This record gives sequence, structure tokens and C-alpha cells, in this order.
Amino acid sequence: MKSDFVLLFAMGLMQLVTSQCTMETPCALQGGEPYVKPYEQVAVGGLLETNIEVRMAEFQLDWLTTTRRLYNGTFPGPTLRFRAGDRVRLDLMNSLQLPDFADNPPNTLRYPNTTNVHTHGLHISSLEPQDNVLITINPDSTYNYDYQVHPEQPAGTYWYHPHFHGSGYFQNLGGMAGMLIVEDDPQTMPAELDSASCPNNCDRDFPLVFQLFQYSTADDGSYSVAQSDIHDNDAFRLNNVMVNNTTQTLEQWLEDPVNNIQHTLINGQLQPNLAIKAGEISRFRLLNAGGLYALALHITLTDGTGSPCSVKEIALDGHYLDKPRDQRLGRSLVVAAGRVDWLVVCETAGEYQLRSTFSEVDEESMGEHPSFTGILAHLSVTGTATQVSSFPSTLPPKPAYITDLRDVDPGDVCGKFVIEVTPTDTLNRQDYSETIRYRARVGTIQEWQLTNTEYVTSHPIHIHINTFQVISYNTYTGPYGVDDGGSNWRLFSQYDTDNDGDETCKWQYSGYNESVVIQPPVNALQYLGHEVRQAEGGTGTIGYAQVGDWMDTILVPPLSNITIRFRTDTYTGVVLVHCHLLADAEQGMSMLVEIVGDGESLEAITTSAGANQGSCMENNPVNRLTCSSAANTISIVLLLVSLLLGICPNL
Repeated sequence: MKSDFVLLFAMGLMQLVTSQCTMETPCALQGGEPYVKPYEQVAVGGLLETNIEVRMAEFQLDWLTTTRRLYNGTFPGPTLRFRAGDRVRLDLMNSLQLPDFADNPPNTLRYPNTTNVHTHGLHISSLEPQDNVLITINPDSTYNYDYQVHPEQPAGTYWYHPHFHGSGYFQNLGGMAGMLIVEDDPQTMPAELDSASCPNNCDRDFPLVFQLFQYSTADDGSYSVAQSDIHDNDAFRLNNVMVNNTTQTLEQWLEDPVNNIQHTLINGQLQPNLAIKAGEISRFRLLNAGGLYALALHITLTDGTGSPCSVKEIALDGHYLDKPRDQRLGRSLVVAAGRVDWLVVCETAGEYQLRSTFSEVDEESMGEHPSFTGILAHLSVTGTATQVSSFPSTLPPKPAYITDLRDVDPGDVCGKFVIEVTPTDTLNRQDYSETIRYRARVGTIQEWQLTNTEYVTSHPIHIHINTFQVISYNTYTGPYGVDDGGSNWRLFSQYDTDNDGDETCKWQYSGYNESVVIQPPVNALQYLGHEVRQAEGGTGTIGYAQVGDWMDTILVPPLSNITIRFRTDTYTGVVLVHCHLLADAEQGMSMLVEIVGDGESLEAITTSAGANQGSCMENNPVNRLTCSSAANTISIVLLLVSLLLGICPNL
């Protein structure tokens, strides 16, 4: 009763404060409203037919009204629920209008009114009319997506968002995102999990979509700065509203870091209040759709009258763990685009907070990575538990195509590829283009290494279509890259044989300008040693994934090397690989690979100016076909023939 009174009093005080604030007399945003789920559209009889419209709509947060591009006019868009094997027919109507700014060069912000959609994390075809991110949906046009969901698609938490190169970051930053939930079959899930999950117990199944609402220029991610860069229509900005008794526009007031308009919302709400019952098990589906900040999530007691809540991680990036597990270091790391599912039990009534907290030691695994620290939601636990729900001891099994690949025979690995993060928002030493940088055979096991030459910055790397397993953290032996603050950069050897502090790599990249003076910093190698720290359990730093986990987005620390493996199951077609700091992806940190059928060519342009990934003083090949099974005999024969003819297949 006391907590209810305090909550009502706080809400009344908040309403009193915000009622005195207007667009002309702005003040700090308060939030604190009751938690609301995004509205849902649910498959019936194996079919989900839905229309989603991209349109300009007003979004209000406290006293502040903004005009955004949104799905169906809501922030976030609707949650879509369906099951493995279902058909999803999605008519995406782009009601945005011309003109559409196109004058900026490639790999910059442009085309604010052109769009498409990506079903992030689904194991699905990348061919039209399914998850092809190269589709262009022009203003005032419609595209009819028709997804046939894989019959063994893992049940879990996924999402959708725009992915047109040039505008995807801007549209996502404005609020265009929505959750996808692949429902479990209640007949095959543990009773404890069923008691907190849709479709039978949706009242205890809480989707939480984290999105940015940011104007402050203290960090990247200011929506108004993106509006300026993409030449958004002035009618959709806030620079025509004047703050009373000043010469300042509302947009300038919002951008001023002193006013701290730098928030992470949940379901379009600022620090909402979520109510659950003491002793009951709840499921939290936590989606980081912000495109910038990492989150380190935990629940903390705030009023001193309750006891700590019990939290178990049960799924990462939509895939169930083998069994529920405790949070490592008491927090769950969710990088941009990542998801984690929790089961939560709070035994006693009290006031709690859902927070994100990072500490100085986290920099050892993350470098200088954008991270959010602060309150995300309030959690009110009410009532008296007559009994306390227990957690399941097991979780639903993974599908047949997701099996442990840590101990596979090396001869069963049929392709090796290196993804190298390089300076000025490039991958594999080049800006994004529609060139195919690697080809893999469908139905094979692939072993890829994710490396990062940047000496201070980490990046969350996402691979479309096929989820991957974390195999190992390895000693980083490659070069480190330094830029000049513009478009020029240089690779240096970490092995300074003459001790002059400046050993420039012999092998660089296409467009390298040796006349530009770039000096390496004295602390360039400070983050080496990730393989040691990760093997020691993180040594108190949160940025490392756990070996054996299945993910679709992983943080690649500065000067690191991570081995992943996956099966190219079922689907052929183009696959996008990119950083999910979406501004980085838009500026060029993306590339295309392709999965091809038996007998098709594996040729691709894997190098930049002849330099392989990881090369410095020497240029050892790193991408190659490795398996020798009967299924790949044709590929090997074609390779030998091409070598005899003098053709380099760049494998």
C-alpha cells in the first residue's frame, strides 16, 4: 500500500512539473508512466498477413512533440508474433514523399525517404521476396514481402528495422524498429517457461525495446544532427520553434549537453514503471534497438524494503541456452542489435530499478565503446508471495542445424574467411560496395575470424541469415591502424623491430596515400591480451562473449581476434556483414558475401590492392577452401583447373 501511494504521488508530481513545460518553455523530461507493451499482430492458422506503413507521424514524450518517420505511426512499431514454419506476408507501404535528398556521395547519409526492411536474426532466405536488404522501396510505393519461416526456426526474440544503405541509420534513430517473436510450442516447453511466455501467459511476457531519444551533441547519435546531415525537410525539425525570452531555437536547446536530452527509451517510454507480483516468474525480452550504446543490464533494489530479485539468462540473440544461467558479473551485456531473454523472480514486494551500469574495468574488454549508464525502468513488485516460482532446469533444444561446432574435425570445415575491421569505418580495408568479398558453399561448415585493427575502438559485428557459435579468442598478431582524422589511414606493425615507434606495414590497402603524415600513438598496444583476459573469465570486465554461445551480433574488441563457426544451412544468396553501430555501417563498415549452390563458382575479390586481411610485412593468404569431403570434390576440381589455367579464384 505504501509503495502504491508513493508511486501515485510521484506520478502526480511529475504531471504537475511537466504541465508547466511547453515547446516554448522547455525543461527536463520526466517520464515514469506505467509500462505499456507495443501492440501486437499475431499469426493465425500458420499465416500472418499484415500491412505496415512507413509514414510521418507525431511522437510525444512528456511536453515535447516531434515529427518522425515511424512504422504505422508508433514508436516502436508493432510486435509481430508467429511460429516456426509459418508464412508471413508483409506489405510494406512507403508513404513518405519526394523530394528525396540524393546529392551526398556513397557511404554517407542520403535518401531519407527511401526504405526497406530487414528481419534481424531470422534464419531465412535473402532472396526476394524475403530478407533481401538490397531491395529499394521508393517514396510512395509498396513492396510485398513474403517470408516462409524455416520449419526449424528457433523460437525466440528477434526484430525488424530499415536497412536501405544511406538511410537505415537515420530511420532507425528516428524510431523505426519493432520486435519479432517466434513463439514456442507450449507442448514442448518446460512448464515453468510456459508459465511466463506467450502464447498461454502473455501477461507475464514483457517485451522491452530499447531505443535512443537523443538530441544532445555530447555524444554521437543526435537525431537533429542526423536530420541536418541527411538534409531532412525543415518542416520535420524543431529549429522553427523559439524558446521564450531567448534567441535560441528549441532544437538548439535540445542539442545543448547541459539540458541532457540523451535518453534510452523502453517501448517509446522514458523510465516506465513495470509492475509484477511477488513470487511470480516473469519473462523479460530485452532488445537493444538503439544502434549505438551497449547496455549492461541488471535489476537493483532501491527502497530497502525488499530482497534482491533472482535473474536467469535463458536466451541470447533469440537462441536458447542449454539451461538457465546466472548473469556473469551480475549484469547482461547487450550490444547494439543484441537481445537477451531473462526469467525474473522477485520474492518480496518493493521498489526496484532496471539499470545499465558500466565500470572502468569494462574498458579492458571494450575499449572506448559508446555505453549507457543509468536508469532504464522502475520495477514495482507488489503483493505477498504465497509460494515462490522456480526456474526450469532445462530449456527447449536447438534445431538440428545448430549443433556444437567447437570440436568438429578440421577436415569438416569447408571454408575459412577473415573479417577485418579497419579505420575510417571500413571492413577488409575497403568502404562498402556491392562487390562480393567472399563466397561459401551452401550446406557447409564455415570458420571465420573476426579481427579488429583499431587500437582503441570496439565494434559489434552482425552477420545476416546464419547465426554463429563463438569458438575461441585468439592472440592478435595483425597490424594496428591509425587515421588522420579524415579519410586517410595507415597500418603499422605491432612488432617494432628497429624500436623507432614507426614501422609502417608494407601491405596497406587500395587508395593508400604514403605521402600523408600519420604517426602512431604511444599507447597503441594497450588493449592487447584479450585471449588471456577472456580465458580467465573476463577478470571483472564485461565485454567478452562466452565460448560456445550462439549469437548473430558480437562485440569485437580493439586489437582482437575471435574465431566463430556456423553452417550455411538451407539458403543461398547474398549475405550482408556489418558493424551494428549503424552510423559506422552507413559510412562504409559493411560488405557483401554470398552463399552459392553446388557447382557454382567460389571466386570473389577478397583482397584490397592485393593485400590479404591481417597482412603487414608479409601477405599470407587467409581465405580458402579447406574441406576435402566427397560433397566438395567438384569444388576442388574446379579450383585445380582454374589454377592450371592461371586464374586466381581468391579462395
